Amino acid sequence: MLLSSTKHLIFLISILVFSSSLHAGSGFPTWDYANLFKQDLRRATLVTNLPNLTESDHFIGVQLSGSQIFSNSGTYQRMPAARLSMYPNPGYNLWVQFARWPGSDPNFSVGTGLQVEFKGEDIQRRQAIGISWNSIYDEGYTQRDISIHGLYAYNIKRFNLGLIAMIDLHHLVVEDGNGIPDYDETIYIAIPYISWLFTETLRVSIMMPYNSTGPGLVLGSEWLIGKRK
Repeated sequence: MLLSSTKHLIFLISILVFSSSLHAGSGFPTWDYANLFKQDLRRATLVTNLPNLTESDHFIGVQLSGSQIFSNSGTYQRMPAARLSMYPNPGYNLWVQFARWPGSDPNFSVGTGLQVEFKGEDIQRRQAIGISWNSIYDEGYTQRDISIHGLYAYNIKRFNLGLIAMIDLHHLVVEDGNGIPDYDETIYIAIPYISWLFTETLRVSIMMPYNSTGPGLVLGSEWLIGKRK
């Protein structure tokens, strides 16, 4: 019992430390060149609004996460986020997420999503599809992303090992005077992950999203509320 509690405490402290330092300021995104600006925001799509990892035997999930990417300014950008998930029926889930965002002043992003899971004969294998939407509000630009994803995973008791493939429709509206035109882009993201159901009410996860700019890292803890009978 003591060992289990210690594991939970270590993981929660790791997330708090990981997300406590939000590197903001003029370093993100890089405004000097349009290609560096686009590359920074393409990297940011790695961690903006990732799908829920699994269905739940509970009605509600409350998740805290810390995300990290490396920007062209030479600094790590860390972005803490909070998410409320609802599991109205087995196999269905939807969520709303709020995150702080680096920039000239720490700004914010708001996202939501819906996921549907398909049951097969093998209960250890999981398949799901979903759609999500995310908006980022910064002083110099507004970013909107609509994403479609597919999830394939394998359950081993309390462990969940899987891969998510995502197509992100990326849209930027840049304020006049910044020297960068508005643009649209399609971004492909692969997201391997591992999650552990430590107790009946606590799930923790590690995700390593990857696109053409390289990898990101996301650590998360989700508290599950209202177990089904």
